[in-house]
Formats: sequence, C-alpha cells, structure tokens
Amino acid sequence: MPSSDNHCRLTARLRSVRHLAAVIKSIHFKDVATCRISPEGMTFLLEESRCLFARCLLQKAIFEDYKFVPPLPEDLPFDLQSQSGSFYNSQQGSQHGQHHGQRMPPGYEPDGTVSFGINLAILLNCLNMFGTAGWSSFQNGDGNGGLIGGGTNSGPVTAIKLSYDGLGSRLNLTLEDNGIVTTCGVPTFDPEPPVDFDFTEENHSRIVMKAQWLEEGLRDLDSTSDRAVIRLSPEVPHLRISSLGTMENLDVNYSRGDVIETFDYHYDQPMEISYNFAHVLHVLKVCPVATKANITIDSKDFMKIQFLLPVVEHRYLFAEYSFSPLEVE
Repeated sequence: MPSSDNHCRLTARLRSVRHLAAVIKSIHFKDVATCRISPEGMTFLLEESRCLFARCLLQKAIFEDYKFVPPLPEDLPFDLQSQSGSFYNSQQGSQHGQHHGQRMPPGYEPDGTVSFGINLAILLNCLNMFGTAGWSSFQNGDGNGGLIGGGTNSGPVTAIKLSYDGLGSRLNLTLEDNGIVTTCGVPTFDPEPPVDFDFTEENHSRIVMKAQWLEEGLRDLDSTSDRAVIRLSPEVPHLRISSLGTMENLDVNYSRGDVIETFDYHYDQPMEISYNFAHVLHVLKVCPVATKANITIDSKDFMKIQFLLPVVEHRYLFAEYSFSPLEVE
C-alpha cells in the first residue's frame, strides 16, 4: 500500500454525497473514466470512439474543505524519479527558450495535475452506501433548477470525505450518516491515454436555453433513429432538431425569444449538421438536474453542450458533452 508521505495527497469534504453522485451520474454513459485532480478541483472524463466526450467538474469552491498537494520529483517512486526530474529540468529550461521531449510518467501531468482511471459504477455504488445519494431525484427532476441535495426537505444527508494518496493507491471514501461512519476504497488504475477533442475557439453558433426545453424536445423525437440533424437559421425557427427514422422524420423547433434565450449565428443562410443520435441522447442523463444548456458549434461542426447544475445558492456543478459531426454523403 503506497504511503501518503511519499505521494501526492488529496483530502476533500462535501456536506452531501448527493452533489458528487449527481454530477457523476449525469455523464455516466460508460464505466471506465479518468479522474483528474488539481488545485482547482476534480474532473471526471469519458470518451467513446473519439466521437463522444463527456466530463464533469467539481470546483474547489463546492467543497467544504479541499486540500491538494501536487507531486514533486522526490515524491515519485524511485524508478520514476529520473523521468520526472528530467521533466522538471526541462520546464525550467523552457522558461529560457529551451525545449526538451521528456514526458511525465502515466498519472502525472506537467501542470501538477494527477490522473487515474476509475470505474464509475463501483464509485456510484459506494457513494450510495447509505441509500441517500438521491438516485430517484436525478430521474424525476424538472430541469428548472431545483438544488441538488440542497433543499430542507430533501431527506437524509450523508457527508463524505475523499482522500487519495497518489499513484497506485485507492480513492478512499469516508461516509457519515447520523453518527454511523463507513469507509470504502475504490480501486484506481493507470488512466487511458488522453484524447484531444479537436474543438476550436472559433464558434459559428451559440444557443442558450433551459435544460428542460432541450430535454422535452429530444424526448419527442424518434429514439431509434441513427441520425440527428441540427438545422440553424437566421430566420424562425432558429434551431430545428430532427430525427431521421426508417418510418418517419420528426422535428422539434426552437425560436429566439420564445424558448431560446441567446442565439448567436454567424451566417446569412441556414445550415444543417448531422450527429449520432444515440450519442446525443446521453444528455438526457443530465437535463433533469440542470438549469441551463449552452450549445456551441465550432468552425469544424463539433458540438459542445455545457450544463449548469445548481448545488446551493451561487454554487454550481458543471457537466459537458461534446460530439463529432457525422460525414454525410
């Protein structure tokens, strides 16, 4: 068992386990994920076939207490010290115009972030140890901004402490409910190689609406369709989402001022972009607990949908899905 004295350390506390469970549940379309820990907070990332990406962010401010100690070269296992030492030397050299090809070992990144692989199904089961992680509320939310675990009548609240001692250690969870304390360790493993999602900063479209309206529209479409077509237009309707099925095509229309709160579109003519509909439907996991959906499409037609999840007043969790466009003949 690795010693916390020889590895980077994380200790974090949340008043309610529902906060962590809700945001993980919102992106849980597969079990294997990468967790990244940094001084700014925790991020969970998932990727499928380089076409579908999801991530959720728990910012440091969400936690009651958050302490993270980034790794230094002397903190790494002996056989990795030479690699990381070369890296830190190269970082110092790069400030003077010198660049080297050294890379950090798996799990460690240049900015001090630590990454590890984790099974989300196991993690979620542990979070629900006392049955208070709020499973049913995730599915029955109205998308109108109810606080996740923040209401006075939201049932029993289970507090949680997370700790991680570094490369090869477990993610330890200590849950406390009405004076009863239990601890479980979730195994971690080497993270999957990172995949760069080629989303550019040049966006040709941006749409902001209530998550509720996006959810209702998607549920009205044919879920058996292979393809969803996004049509954007400077004229009404400004946004149309269509499902192309074998029997019929279904459409939902959105217009600025009616449902759409913000609509930025940089072209004079309408355009259509196709996406894998099964991928797009994964956002239904997050819509019930989100207030806003911010849709952006970049110059290469990659689509990103960011969701705002309220926790307590003026504090939010963030979930995000990104989709690559389909090549249409």
